Amino acid sequence: MKLRILGFVCCAVLLAGAAAAQTKVTGHQDCAKPDVAGTIDAGDKTGHTLTLQKFNCTWSTGMEMAGMKSKDGGSAELVEAWSNRTTTTGTYVGNMENGDKFFVSFHDSASVKDGKPAVPIKGTWSYTGGTGKLKGIKGKGTYTITPKDDGGASVDVEGDYDIPAAAPPKTPKSK
Repeated sequence: MKLRILGFVCCAVLLAGAAAAQTKVTGHQDCAKPDVAGTIDAGDKTGHTLTLQKFNCTWSTGMEMAGMKSKDGGSAELVEAWSNRTTTTGTYVGNMENGDKFFVSFHDSASVKDGKPAVPIKGTWSYTGGTGKLKGIKGKGTYTITPKDDGGASVDVEGDYDIPAAAPPKTPKSK
């Protein structure tokens, strides 16, 4: 019985340590009207199109990670649209004030009414990497997009992240 209790306590301590390692992150960015590389008709159904576009964004409320704030970034994305829904998949590259970068994969979908996506558009994201202090970053979250009349967008982001501790430098083996 004592072993069971000890095992339970050890598991609880380990899980609490893992949960404490996650750090919450929130931010707000404004994105200009996208540069559209092109739109093509998929050819299978009326109104089914694929669009490749790039957004440039500025963080009005930067995300704080590892003691740094995000300042700007951009996404390259593929938008697949039908007459009644749209999905977007892409990659976001964020720049921190000190020059470090973080990389995110994202996906969202929305119903379409009268040719426009229902708002707000909600999606999910996850870190795929980073540079400098953000090397090895892991985490995920959600975002909400509110399109602007000028073709741009306002984006609210929330989630969590963890950056693994750097491995100690290897010492050369003596012969």
